[in-house]
Amino acid sequence: MNFDTIDTTVKALWRYDYDTNIKALRDLYEVAKKEQWNAATDIPWHLKTDPAEVGDMMSDPGVEPFDFVKALSTEKQIELSKKRSAHMLSNFLHGEQGAMMLCGQLVEVVPDIDGKLYASTQVIDEARHVEVFHTYIKRLDKIYPPMPGLTALMALINAVLTADLWQMKCVGMQVIAESIAMGSFKKMKEITDDEVLKKVFELTAQDEARHVSYGLIYMKDEIPKMNEPDRDRLEDFAWTAMTILATNGLMEQKQGKKWVDPLEQIYAEVGVDYDKANSEIASRMSDPEALKSQPNPFRDNAFPQLERIGLITDRTRSKYVEVGLAG
Repeated sequence: MNFDTIDTTVKALWRYDYDTNIKALRDLYEVAKKEQWNAATDIPWHLKTDPAEVGDMMSDPGVEPFDFVKALSTEKQIELSKKRSAHMLSNFLHGEQGAMMLCGQLVEVVPDIDGKLYASTQVIDEARHVEVFHTYIKRLDKIYPPMPGLTALMALINAVLTADLWQMKCVGMQVIAESIAMGSFKKMKEITDDEVLKKVFELTAQDEARHVSYGLIYMKDEIPKMNEPDRDRLEDFAWTAMTILATNGLMEQKQGKKWVDPLEQIYAEVGVDYDKANSEIASRMSDPEALKSQPNPFRDNAFPQLERIGLITDRTRSKYVEVGLAG
């Protein structure tokens, strides 16, 4: 069997008053019930997927392809795009499983019945996302193991699962991770011409928008009530989560840790030199102007949400600016 284990401890909080306390969350719960969809029947699985129409989910819309891609034949370019897309979507699949586990915790730990009711709907949302990505990836290619960058996401999910404050769980998953997922799905929907994948992205992004709303509604109300030491800890947790996601994979590679990167095998299968490809990617990523023009889910999606709930303060703002994560 292929699995990892992590030890988590949460204090489950019972509520015996069932009346609405946070109306906006109860309203969101009603929306979540109405917007449930079925991954088995609401996706047009009867349509065939042409790899030539899928696109490369690891690329950015409107950005010139890399030279190592343009040097390939049309057939090999399609094969590379197919495998890179399956690789990227596999990482979202792994992340959705982590979100499913975390939302199960939220049902236990959040203090309000409205928050518990809504979080219960998100558990089934995340289960549906696991189902739909698994089904689509298998029709496209195969499930790939986590890439180096996802090690950062796994580190965040593990940190959220083991966090001792429920507010950390809510900020880490609902505000940061879900904002990034929502932005990523919208971007990838622009890339693909495959109607099946477009529908997958459309419905999952719809769910992610609700998940982000949950975090914003809850944390806007909750953060002002927190004592100063816990609020400082929450601000630091948000900063750490953002930097883990944005830089951890690269930092650990610089520290000499050996990654087993599935892309190395993918590139070899289509005749691309892995080291030369990485060198070209690194060269483009080192251009400040190129970076500014490219979508950045940390800067463009997660940071504005942290601002909205009041977690970007005079104490922390300069740190985000210094590493380019501020909007």
